[in-house]
Amino acid sequence: MVITKSSTLGIIISEKPTKREIFASEELFKYLKAIFGKDAEIGKKGDVTFYIGGPSRCEAVSEYISREEFSSLLCGEEGIFIDITDTSVIIAGSEDKDDKERGTLYALYEFLERYLGCTLGAYSHASVDAGEIVPAREELALENGRYIKSEADRPYRTAIVEYGDKAGRTEHELNIPFFDFLIKNRYNRLLIWTKTYEDYKKLGLVEELERRGLCITVGHHDAIKLWLPFAGNEYFKEEYSKTHPEFYRLEEDGTRFCPADPDSPFGQWVFCSREAAAIEEVSKNISTWLSQNTAVDCIALWPMDGRGGNCACEKCKPYKKVENYLYFINEVAKRVGRVYPHVKFDVLLYVDLWELPEGLTLEKNIILDESTWPSAGLRSCGKTDGSCLLNTHMDENLQKWRKATGATAVFYEYYMGVFSNRQRVIPMADEIQSIWRGFIERDFAGAGTQMECFHIWNHLLNLYTFGRTAYNVSLSIDDNINALCRLFGEGANDISLIMKKMEAVVDGQATVQHSGKYFINNIDADEFYALFESAFESALDKRCRNNIRLLRMAFRYSDLEVKDSFTEVRKNIWDPVFDYEDKTGELAYMAQNFDSFINSSSGYGIAMPISNTDTKGFVPDKWYIFE
Repeated sequence: MVITKSSTLGIIISEKPTKREIFASEELFKYLKAIFGKDAEIGKKGDVTFYIGGPSRCEAVSEYISREEFSSLLCGEEGIFIDITDTSVIIAGSEDKDDKERGTLYALYEFLERYLGCTLGAYSHASVDAGEIVPAREELALENGRYIKSEADRPYRTAIVEYGDKAGRTEHELNIPFFDFLIKNRYNRLLIWTKTYEDYKKLGLVEELERRGLCITVGHHDAIKLWLPFAGNEYFKEEYSKTHPEFYRLEEDGTRFCPADPDSPFGQWVFCSREAAAIEEVSKNISTWLSQNTAVDCIALWPMDGRGGNCACEKCKPYKKVENYLYFINEVAKRVGRVYPHVKFDVLLYVDLWELPEGLTLEKNIILDESTWPSAGLRSCGKTDGSCLLNTHMDENLQKWRKATGATAVFYEYYMGVFSNRQRVIPMADEIQSIWRGFIERDFAGAGTQMECFHIWNHLLNLYTFGRTAYNVSLSIDDNINALCRLFGEGANDISLIMKKMEAVVDGQATVQHSGKYFINNIDADEFYALFESAFESALDKRCRNNIRLLRMAFRYSDLEVKDSFTEVRKNIWDPVFDYEDKTGELAYMAQNFDSFINSSSGYGIAMPISNTDTKGFVPDKWYIFE
């Protein structure tokens, strides 16, 4: 096939297209316009015609491939099918059980990258010439043939989105670019706090998630406050802490749990787990809520954060806290499952709600979600063979749960670190590669990782590798680095070397909250700055240079932040926003001009949680003057 400036381009979709198929046609139109400088006609054939959807969805595709052959080639969920002939391109995905057509969207983005030369591994604010690389072409010859990926290698590839106190407001201008990043880089689900989900609804963002086929899990440490609110909410007006104090944990002093601040996320498992009326009420409320929120297919009825005691009532006292916790959720899952059999319940194994009780039986709609934050604390990170997680007590514990219950098993991970890591760069992508291969061997369904719309450049290789390798475990770390480094044009070789050198530093010497600091304290920073300089001088395109600026800024922020003397004496390391001594004002300048963490109306997709405002007259050089 040859596409030229004079070629007419057509896009054919189903006569009754779904939201995803319409979105795919709009995306293809947009990228074809950017590449060839001309409009394709949706609904009409051209010299080159692009068909979106397989033969069961797009009737015209049955002329090229039968439904039987198509199904035999894409035998699993979220598969990709691309077929190129002299005059046609078929872009299609598996006929998945959830009818979300993510495979079709994955196929579209695979086509754009593999055949049209796009690089879709990053984003920035719309006002900034940075992020994706989309080449302009006068003419392009494509080799006829097929590309097929029959299914996703791991079915659970989740972004855990928090925003959180002082960590950016939900109404962020980078939300849509973030959603695009997720689907382009093979994520398939968001796990979000109940408050975040409600904010998304008000902002029209749930519809945007549906257009991209992204599944939604709702609930986190604030789940209890939605489905059995202490002080009532917009769905359930009843103030349950007043009307039914017996629904909550009986403390050792004879009082019932009731938070002084109803907005506090702390208290851990606060229900009286064997109180039948409480189980019925929560089940009823979740079912009522699901009837009004049909986009949600998974409920995370998690404990609140922190730790708390076991319920001391006569019914709960004979059992361990984890047994009571699982009994309650299992009973709720059983009742809700009768009404909504497609809805899953995500159970968090966390801190001391961890060890497998004997003789446990779980409902088939339960997902076991083990955090890599047990009572012993956060895990170390960075070992190339994945052994900071694989073959550890965390791995062994989840294997016990999976084998004993037969339930779907996944991990809750921290590839951005946690608040005390302060958004410092943590090179651990090589570890992520090995971990996903280990999941295949253990039959773990996958993992979720905390990530946000406002810090993509701080953790770029980690978050890119997470989605890409989860979908296709045959990819090597070199594959991912080489693909991602196309963002940097002629500077790719130097940036690739930087990434490889970074990955070699962190090798299990520190836990997640300290690994960013360990990294900075154990490198020759001058060597990295010299490589950034070389990459910048090599890059010919301003967008590539701007991408180099952003990647260097994440490194520069990490370097300056760790070396700032004031950080050593901060008492509250968990506070997400810090003041710094910042003698030159460079940190303040970065935060004031480029940060997306606090500033939700601008920013570049990089997080620098700095409260300093005095730039001390810092004079920006080329690294802070974007083109």
